[in-house]
Amino acid sequence: MNMILRHRHGYPLRPSSFGNLFDTMLEEFMAPAAEAARDSGAFSPQIDVIETEGGYLVEADLPGVTRNDVRVSVDGQRVTIEAEVRRETERKEGETVMHAERVVRKYARSFELPHEVDEAQAIAKLEHGVLTLTLPKKQASQSRLLTIQ
Repeated sequence: MNMILRHRHGYPLRPSSFGNLFDTMLEEFMAPAAEAARDSGAFSPQIDVIETEGGYLVEADLPGVTRNDVRVSVDGQRVTIEAEVRRETERKEGETVMHAERVVRKYARSFELPHEVDEAQAIAKLEHGVLTLTLPKKQASQSRLLTIQ
């Protein structure tokens, strides 16, 4: 029995290109995530999350974003980062734009942390395209013994 390996677009792969088989499998595995990001029009910023004894430190890369264009929300354990970059360009008389890719870029990322965050004490800073979130853990509520009257 002959086995014919087919690429996603239906073109056959030659046995001599077996080294590219892994690359093709990886490309097809990642395709749904890439298509979802492309369909929503939002990019997922790269983040680092560091847990300390008292909370979390989150750093997210948001190049070209100003602090007025960022929205961070915290709901219990879920953190959501959204941002949008809009570049307004002035066109001089007689100029025609042939190709433009740098007009609008949206970022969106949502993730859950292992512990709830104290929203009232949370701090967000944006410097040089890096958003830094300092998110203290919410203290466990103390149970209180009620006196019976």
